[in-house]
Amino acid sequence: MTNLDEAINNLSNDDVKVRKEAIESLVGITDEQAIEPLIKATTDESAQVRFKAAEILGSMGDVAVDKLIEEFESAEGKDKRFLAFALKETEDEKVIPYFVKATEDEDFGVRKVAVRSLGELQAESEMDTIAKCLEDEDWGVKLAAIQALGDIATDDAIDLIKKARKTEDDKDFKKSCNKAIKKAQKRQKAKASGESIVKVIPMSTIKEMEKTNMQKAIKEYERYVEARQPKDAPYKRLCVLYRKANDYDNEVRVIETAIEVFDGTKKVDYFTKRLAKLK
Repeated sequence: MTNLDEAINNLSNDDVKVRKEAIESLVGITDEQAIEPLIKATTDESAQVRFKAAEILGSMGDVAVDKLIEEFESAEGKDKRFLAFALKETEDEKVIPYFVKATEDEDFGVRKVAVRSLGELQAESEMDTIAKCLEDEDWGVKLAAIQALGDIATDDAIDLIKKARKTEDDKDFKKSCNKAIKKAQKRQKAKASGESIVKVIPMSTIKEMEKTNMQKAIKEYERYVEARQPKDAPYKRLCVLYRKANDYDNEVRVIETAIEVFDGTKKVDYFTKRLAKLK
């Protein structure tokens, strides 16, 4: 029995400690054999197991997205929430129609993740769907809709936020609206200046993530490269991680991007020396 087989079997163990260890050992896995057991684990009685299973499935991306959509369509209630989170994490635009439909789900948690995801996926064509969620009976869904509009960051989106702010008396809601408007305006300004709009999380958070989910950490470091951020640390970490994985092509790609970004600065020296050693 392989380690993968053992981990999959242990996901059904009666001991929650064993299941937690099993799910941790599957972090970074891309084998299709693990998809269905991981989907089942999103309904585990342990919140830690459910969340980690959804996170792993999301990190698998294209490999798991079709099966996730299939399961998401047939799931109900709370069981659907973690599948929604997994779908969001795939960042695949093909999930957008399913999130549109899910904004009318009976479960408020599913509606909340669905509308928030439409914003993160930049589903600008679904503004009407997001706007409808501003009338939702659940407070959390309304706030998620405001955040989604802040992500979309068009003039129409900002107008919808302002309208919602005007019709609500709650001070915390108004604060959330103000925050979303500022975020949207910042995105507009960046877009107008030709900057790439990419959501990045703090380097310290990603460095900790390396210990528990290397695949996710690489994905987050890559966001800095995609945005051509003028910080050399993410590029350096990616070089190290790709070297450990013997992924020559990706290491060279990151180095060459860094050389372009840091051209004319002292930071470029590290990358030119590293590239010279590789060739």
